[in-house]
Amino acid sequence: MEMVLIHTYHEMLNDYSGACSVDRILEDPDFRSEYLSRVRARVGEKSEFEVLHGLNNLRKRAKLPRRSNRQPQRP
Repeated sequence: MEMVLIHTYHEMLNDYSGACSVDRILEDPDFRSEYLSRVRARVGEKSEFEVLHGLNNLRKRAKLPRRSNRQPQRP
């Protein structure tokens, strides 16, 4: 599931032009809901705790892309 969490975070980072962050996902109900929906679409029903705990652990281990490393938007 780790790769799904990373990929989904990277997608949201690109979709929101870097305005998304782990903190925003953890704190903002709209970002959190979207992140959970995207992850669950790939891995099935996982608890909110399991998904967000995994995301937070990835941040602590520096395994997530930085906002400055996001891919430029295509025209």
